[in-house]
Amino acid sequence: MACHDRCICVRFIIPAEKGGLSVSTAGDLYGVPISTARERLWKYRRDQQFGSCKRTGLWHISSPTQDAALVAKTYRKLFFRARDLKAATGFPGQKDTIISRLRAAGLRARHAAMKELLTDEHKLYRYRLLRAM
Repeated sequence: MACHDRCICVRFIIPAEKGGLSVSTAGDLYGVPISTARERLWKYRRDQQFGSCKRTGLWHISSPTQDAALVAKTYRKLFFRARDLKAATGFPGQKDTIISRLRAAGLRARHAAMKELLTDEHKLYRYRLLRAM
């Protein structure tokens, strides 16, 4: 949490809790929008602490062990689709979650490069080369 946010929390949330200042007055005093001040007060009442989550706040569907199993299975079977990986490993997430976990591990989809089609002349040379062997 930034120093500015911490000062705002200490100076107006605790007085607002004790009935000293209203949230809107404290927000105006410190140049914070009323919605932000209300949100900070609500978080303080809910969690009884200042600050915000160190993480994104999103649920992490899989455990690190499941992520490692997914990556290990991918190394063993490189051409599995996400649906097949989910079935083989019992991964709890959806296709997009599987793809993001593999990208985080440094794996990305690879596509075969398009090769030039053989011309009639190249086909003739190839045929002669194979006949000569």
